This record gives sequence, structure tokens and C-alpha cells, in this order.
Amino acid sequence: MLGWNRRDDTVACLDSLAAQTAPGVTLRLTLVDNGSTDGTVEAVERALPAVGIVPLQRNLGFAGAANIGIGRALDTGADWTWLVNNDTLAMTGLLRELLAGAVREDVGLVTPTIRVLDRPELVWPSAGWRRRLTLAAFDTTASPPSPAPYDVDWATGCCLLVRAATWRRIGLLDDRYAFYFEDHDLCLRARAAGWRIVHVPRATVLHRVAGSTGAGSPRQMYLLARASVPFYWRHTRGLHRWFIVAYRLGSFMCTLARCLKAGRPAAAAAYARGLADGVTDLARAGGPPPDWDRYRVART
Repeated sequence: MLGWNRRDDTVACLDSLAAQTAPGVTLRLTLVDNGSTDGTVEAVERALPAVGIVPLQRNLGFAGAANIGIGRALDTGADWTWLVNNDTLAMTGLLRELLAGAVREDVGLVTPTIRVLDRPELVWPSAGWRRRLTLAAFDTTASPPSPAPYDVDWATGCCLLVRAATWRRIGLLDDRYAFYFEDHDLCLRARAAGWRIVHVPRATVLHRVAGSTGAGSPRQMYLLARASVPFYWRHTRGLHRWFIVAYRLGSFMCTLARCLKAGRPAAAAAYARGLADGVTDLARAGGPPPDWDRYRVART
């Protein structure tokens, strides 16, 4: 589990995870703390002494911190890794339902239905299908096509069960994404390598949406925009890339219009800055396709 401050949420989340059981499964919990300053580490040590803690001196972002936890799990011989945000609560039977949706060995990633913590009747968009031309992601979790587990193209890293063999084949999360899009990037790489991604409608987790960045806040808009630039660049080539550039420019104008219409000029400005900084990041990196070997796990 990843944590950055939000001490009480972190303890509550870990407590809900510790209660999870599944036949034949040994669950080991590890908190990778991203440099919290509110006493989170000490609170977890007091409340849940069985939880392993990796205290980081600074915030490495989602991908950077998650890779540390994933690496530790793989070093212990784990068959699965379970990524969980600290602003979630696991409902009874969550782990059991997720594993039941992964009985076939070609299933590499499994995700639950994620509901809004304060309004559990609302489903948070967290998995679904993707249009091949635009790479646009559409949610299916609110109205799943089947009550049984079914295949999707993408899933959020908020709560994601990943087979260890998947990491070994395609590599870890790309830590060049500070926040956002690292999970979409992972899903595209997994699908390209032949792994299935499955949504299990009956499995449920509650999520305090955008607990760290603030839903719809200028900070969130900035981070989303900045991460979107390398994502679309890295997963397109040739004419498709130029189509995406035009498509994303149109999307940018629509986003600005929506923000301004809603009376949120600060969010619009933050989104524009994020795109500009994303382009700058890409220019500094030279823009070549990434060297995925950097993220591979040197283990067998």
C-alpha cells in the first residue's frame, strides 16, 4: 500500500486489508510511505505491528514508490502483488472475489468495482474499454456488460491485483510518470504482451476520490495534463501520432471551455501549464520510444 500523510485513512485502509482472506492465500502487507510528515509511520507501527513499513525520505510519486513495494514482494516469491491506495477501504470478500476472477493463467491484472466512499451508491470510473484510434478510455464499471468477471482494456492503479509473472515479463511501472497515467501505460503494455485485464463487478472497494490531489483541483488538473503528454507520445507512431496531436489539441480546447464555463479559471490555467510542461519534459528527453528494459525485473 502506498501512503503519503492521511494518517487516519492509512490506518483504516490497512486494517480493512488485514481482514481479507482467501483459501490457500498468505497475505503480507507492506506500507511504502512517501515521506509522510503527519506521524503516519508511527501510527501504523502502533496500530498494526505486523505490517512491514518502508519509510521513504521524500515523495517518489505513485510509480516510484509502488516499484519499491513491488520489488520487495517479488523478492519474497509472491505470486501476486496488490496495489492499493491509502484513501480506500476494502469491503468484505474483496481479495477472494478478485482471485476468483483470475483463475485463467493468462489473466495478468484484476480490478474491482470502486465506489465513492462518501456516496457508495456512486461508482467511480475505474475500468473499461479503450478506442484504438484515439486511445480514449471509457468506463464500464458503473454498468458492466456482465455480472460475472469480464475483460477490459484498462484499469486504475487505485486498487489493482497484478500477477507477478506480468511484472517479470513487461517490467515495472514507468517512474517517469510522477502522478497519473502510469496505470494506463501499464495496461497498454500488458495487453500488448498478451495479458488479459479483468474487472470483477462483485468485488468492491470504497475510495475517497482524489484524496491526495483534490478532485478537480488545479493541482490535479496540472498533474493530469503533464502526464498525458508522454503517455500519448509513447503509445503512438507515425500518422497515428499526428492524429493524436490534433485530437488532443481539440480535447484541450474543450477542457478549457468546460473549466471556464464552470467558473474555474485557475483549473484551466493549471491544465494549460501542465501540457506546456509535459511538452518541455518530452523535448528534454529527446522524445524517443522508452527503453522498457530499464523497468524489467532482473529475476526469474
